[in-house]
Amino acid sequence: MPRMKKGVKKTTVSRPADSVRHKKEQVSRLLGTKDVGSQDYKYWNSLINKLTEIANIYGFNRLETPILESSSLYKKYPKTEEMYNFAAGRGDKIALRPDLTHGLIRSFLEQENGSNQPFKAFVFGPVFRQEQRFQTGSYRQFTQFNFEIFNEAKPIAEAFLIAIIYNLFKELQINVQIQINSVGTFDCQKEYLGKLTKYYKERSRKVKFCPECKKNMLKNPIALLLCEEPACREARAEAPQIASFLSEESNNFFTRVLEYLDELGVNYSFDPFLIKRANYYTETIFEVWPVNENNEIEGKLSLGRGGRYNNLIEQLGGSPVPAIGFSGGLERTIMKLKEKDLIFKKDDNIIFIAQVSDVARLRAMSLFGELYHAGYKVRQSFTTDDLREQLEEAKRVDAKIILILGKKEVATETILFRDVELGVQEVITQKDLQSRLHKRFNDKN
Repeated sequence: MPRMKKGVKKTTVSRPADSVRHKKEQVSRLLGTKDVGSQDYKYWNSLINKLTEIANIYGFNRLETPILESSSLYKKYPKTEEMYNFAAGRGDKIALRPDLTHGLIRSFLEQENGSNQPFKAFVFGPVFRQEQRFQTGSYRQFTQFNFEIFNEAKPIAEAFLIAIIYNLFKELQINVQIQINSVGTFDCQKEYLGKLTKYYKERSRKVKFCPECKKNMLKNPIALLLCEEPACREARAEAPQIASFLSEESNNFFTRVLEYLDELGVNYSFDPFLIKRANYYTETIFEVWPVNENNEIEGKLSLGRGGRYNNLIEQLGGSPVPAIGFSGGLERTIMKLKEKDLIFKKDDNIIFIAQVSDVARLRAMSLFGELYHAGYKVRQSFTTDDLREQLEEAKRVDAKIILILGKKEVATETILFRDVELGVQEVITQKDLQSRLHKRFNDKN
């Protein structure tokens, strides 16, 4: 060891303190994900309980599908670049589900028994997408809740589903408006896209489109209708509308949907530029938007969206089955719930409404909404025509009161009032129904 020279001080190398030297690097939460803390769970539990209650009320079957699915299931998914795909053992190609609808269809096809009766399904759970731009209410992992109806091709299915969703948010005290449009059949869409592409190509000589819209000009002209840049919005104002390209059959179908919604008192607005980028929607599509007291849309994010996808089940390998569904965002809904700080309660007295004709079904749906918003726990089976099957459903849900409507009752504004517990049945006027129900349940208590 060499000697130190005289007059030279020994220097020491400073070392970090133990607390610093041994400090571990903290791992942060991934961008685009969200923790649900203990303070948030009262909203989560309350909303999930309410969704489950709504599903039971309207006769939807609670299902659950895996988070992991085969990547091939999503071959018709419109934005595959958003999916999380990876290879597993034995060469399996696996995807984290980007939505709930495809897995629900896969489950439906595997368990299909050949019945042509309407099948209603309710499912909720996490889904995963590679979001490119994160904003409030938009995540890599988020939670959806879906209501889906299979084997129902009539426009009453649209009105039924939209009314359920509208009533759900009304029950949550969240003011919403249904934005609605029709995209017709695939033939209608093909003709429209040709005209839309030609329009934007011609306008590009005069308008300075944003860089993103320039890229989408030919490969995805629908995206230009969604752009919020001033120049792009201005160009959209004169763009062709798909309503002008609907076949007579599609136009009549959509008109009937709107007539039903008018009858049911649903707050909706026709949006001619509402067009989904999914390549499997036909006929009716809709979105749910929060509104203020003046019925003006609030925020930049919808609370959910839905539509008819009659061709998707066949595209995924099944027989042609008409279907319509809705996907809502749990996190976005809870953001609105926090503004109210609501806790929901239940009523144990079940009332079942049965109907025996199309005319009676429409009045029954309206009456259902009236009783539901008056605080009664009502059930139904509007997609079932046979009265015997409806009465079996009333027995299954342990209904205390059964209300039956037919053409005669609609014409005379009466209703058949059957008290299951007391074993009595009588005809009463519809205007006296709520006072009769109030007296019945109050006398019981």
